[in-house]
Amino acid sequence: MIRAGALVFQLLTAQVPAPATPAPEAAAEAAPLPPDADALYKLGTAFLAKGQPKKAVTPLTKLVEKAPDVVAARVALARALRLSGDTEQARTLLDTSLAAYPEESTLRAERGLLARVLDETDVAITQYSVAAELSPKDAELQFNLGEALHRAGRTDDAIEAYQDALKLDEKLTVARVNLGKALAEKGRMGEAKQTLQKALELAPKDAEAHYNLGVLLMRENDLMGAMSAYKNALEVQPKHAMAHNNMGVVYDGLGQHEKATEAFKKSIAADGKYAEAHFNLGLAYFRLGDNVRATKSFEKALLLEPRRSSGPYTQLGHLYLQQGKKDRAVAAFQKAIEASAEDGKKTTEAYQGLARAYLALGKVDDAIATLKKVVEDFPKDASARAAYGDALKAKGDLDGAIAQYEEGVRLSATVEARLALADAYAKKHVGAKAQPLYEELLKEEPNHRAAKLALADLYLAMGRYAEVETLLAPKEGEESDPAALARLGVMHSRMQRPDKALELLEQVAKRDPAQLDARAELGQIYLRGGDPEKAVRVLGDVLAIEPRHALALLYTGQALYLLRKPKDAEKSFRAAAQVDPNFAEPHNALGQLLEQTGRVDEAKAEYAKAVELQANHEDAKTALKRLGGVATNKAP
Repeated sequence: MIRAGALVFQLLTAQVPAPATPAPEAAAEAAPLPPDADALYKLGTAFLAKGQPKKAVTPLTKLVEKAPDVVAARVALARALRLSGDTEQARTLLDTSLAAYPEESTLRAERGLLARVLDETDVAITQYSVAAELSPKDAELQFNLGEALHRAGRTDDAIEAYQDALKLDEKLTVARVNLGKALAEKGRMGEAKQTLQKALELAPKDAEAHYNLGVLLMRENDLMGAMSAYKNALEVQPKHAMAHNNMGVVYDGLGQHEKATEAFKKSIAADGKYAEAHFNLGLAYFRLGDNVRATKSFEKALLLEPRRSSGPYTQLGHLYLQQGKKDRAVAAFQKAIEASAEDGKKTTEAYQGLARAYLALGKVDDAIATLKKVVEDFPKDASARAAYGDALKAKGDLDGAIAQYEEGVRLSATVEARLALADAYAKKHVGAKAQPLYEELLKEEPNHRAAKLALADLYLAMGRYAEVETLLAPKEGEESDPAALARLGVMHSRMQRPDKALELLEQVAKRDPAQLDARAELGQIYLRGGDPEKAVRVLGDVLAIEPRHALALLYTGQALYLLRKPKDAEKSFRAAAQVDPNFAEPHNALGQLLEQTGRVDEAKAEYAKAVELQANHEDAKTALKRLGGVATNKAP
């Protein structure tokens, strides 16, 4: 079963005001410009104001050549280069300018902003710190310093810088919003909420303040309060992608998955590159059962952020597995494991998913190796133990599987863990340990279908037919369960009631063809009724679906022997014994065939094996005694 991850909401770092482009008058005050230079400056800054930085580069470059001593011209050109994407040339210009004019705070502010763009956090902090010292009354510089410190994880220092900015300008809402965010990160939720509410008193139309207040309310599980805050943010800024995304998270929390889907779509419409919204949309689709669209959304999220956290890869792996895309599932889970190692959030889910994908591909050894590593890394993870047990059981290592299931039950005695352990005991034919586990589960949950059916299978294997009927017979007015009817049919067959068995098993085969045990037993009834050819056809249909069905292989061998095909019958008996090494009857049947064909020593060995596996197997014991063989009972 897929485990859908939690929907994600974010606190937004408010947009940082860029250092203002010096006005022409300020440039003139610093160093009077000749008329042609003044025209170049006005033209370049006009292009910047219109959002056309590439067009600004040419006149501003000419301006710096004509008036190299005008710092404002250098700042404006550096900004035009940065906004045009030519960050290396902007860096060279600013570093050479700072070497010449180290006391110019505008140059340092622009260099700090460029460092932010280049992800040079330490450089940004250094430049903003010096700029703030040079211009101690500039609130925006204090804010930018706080934002750089915040990005570096120095939250306490960032709080101090935001507070200094607000002392200089209490109306600098962006500083108040980020202060609220920083306080929340330090767990000072009451102060954070008060700070954001104060921001809204001063600037009721600030979308970021509404948005961040919504996030705080959401963390307090006040979904309706959060929804109101997000709606306020969207009234101010209708294309606020994060607010739409978080509205979707609220709707999801309220169980309104259709509305959640629409909110995530609006978030993506506002920002098509917002990977978080694509991921959340995938989860919403998954909750609605639309796995095709869910897959596409997860794929889009990972296309946008291929090195993001492991969550989307894990969800995608689960979906691929559900859709039968086993190789893709392996690749997705492997990516999830890589991502979890990088983000330091290593969990067992992706490993377990990878193992399931390997099992689906028939790569049992790869699954076992994967889960062995998980259990070594997470020895106290009960779910990892269960998955490892499943892989070992698929390999046929029942002793190893039981050891893992037992440890899993010790760690967490869930219904699922105890049922898996009981099933493993039953498969190993250790009824003395399986039976009390099943009975305990049914005492706790009398209608637990899986436990009831498994206990019935165990009773059938033990020949306790009356208890099967008591356990499974439908009560008056109760709708019959095909799986229960299948076992009742097998019971009647084993009790030599072919008419009752035939009616039930033919009904089950028609209603639920997946009941392979019932169909195999139906073949056995046809065989006992004197129609081995029909029996072979029915049993062949079972083996076409599950070639390793031990009971069908046993019955097929019996039918082939009656059809005078002893070599084919022998192969079928040996296959049944190989598929289920703890099943005594194939050895007994093989002993009979070998005895009839004069291979007495081999027959004795097979009878002895049957008795070893099932000490109360009277037919095998009688045959062994008749042939003068010796039994060694190793059965539990």
